[in-house]
Amino acid sequence: MNTTQPHIDEILRAFFERELEGSRGPITRQRITRVYQRLLVCLETDAESILVGDDRVLLAAERELEPDGAFVRTMHADDLLFGLESFLREPWLDPMKQERQDQRVQLRLTSGLIRMLLLARLIDRYRYACPLAELQARIATLSRPLYPRRMQQIIPGVEPWR
Repeated sequence: MNTTQPHIDEILRAFFERELEGSRGPITRQRITRVYQRLLVCLETDAESILVGDDRVLLAAERELEPDGAFVRTMHADDLLFGLESFLREPWLDPMKQERQDQRVQLRLTSGLIRMLLLARLIDRYRYACPLAELQARIATLSRPLYPRRMQQIIPGVEPWR
């Protein structure tokens, strides 16, 4: 039995390839590709702060050998889960700089990625219940202003969140 956990680069490649295969139209494919590229940069730039002792040493050694993509080559699904928290904050999700549709795609893909991590059992939903709940709450909060008509349909007569 193979107990080796896949690295983040393998996880993301598989996830985004499936998303791109299932997408229709060049604009949707461009948005998915932009989210993928932005996530990679976010992880390489910001995610080191979530690491502890031995993982920081491993990352530093990997960066000395080959700096580009070191984080995603060496870290695993649990590190990705914690890195997604940064991806749902500025500057990676910036309402002032991104189109609403780009924000929707980023939130949809982030939610889908979390779902894939759970379904593939790459993370334990019980061990990581708190960060999962925080991510889901953040996605819900960020989604509200992006879907004002849907909120009015859900609760007629209630003003959508702003």
